[in-house]
Amino acid sequence: MERWRGLKDLVQDAVDNGSRAVERLQKHAAKLPFDLLEQIPPISAPVRGVRLVHDTMVSGVHVAIRLVNRVAGYTIDGVLFVVEQHKAAAGTPGEGEAKAPAEGEASAPGAPAGRREGQNASAHEPMSSTK
Repeated sequence: MERWRGLKDLVQDAVDNGSRAVERLQKHAAKLPFDLLEQIPPISAPVRGVRLVHDTMVSGVHVAIRLVNRVAGYTIDGVLFVVEQHKAAAGTPGEGEAKAPAEGEASAPGAPAGRREGQNASAHEPMSSTK
């Protein structure tokens, strides 16, 4: 589970940092045109208003992206917690642990004890085609 949490954290950080970088780039790319247009006296005031709306919308979109990213992270944390609790209650092995059947224990439903599914008692016996 720790690997899944690490992956989730990595993706969440990438989205958050990526969103901040793109927000800065979008505002920076619009800065020069707005600066030039603000130097034209008849349209200076409306351009300032448009710049304010632009910057507010860009920031709002990126705040929403980061908020959804955070909520998705909390949701994934909750899912991982439930899966972990379910595994602990069921006694299933953890990540990377394979539990081999005990001697005399069937490895699959309907498989004879001591044999794994698909394994024959003798190399000369044909495998059955039905399960």
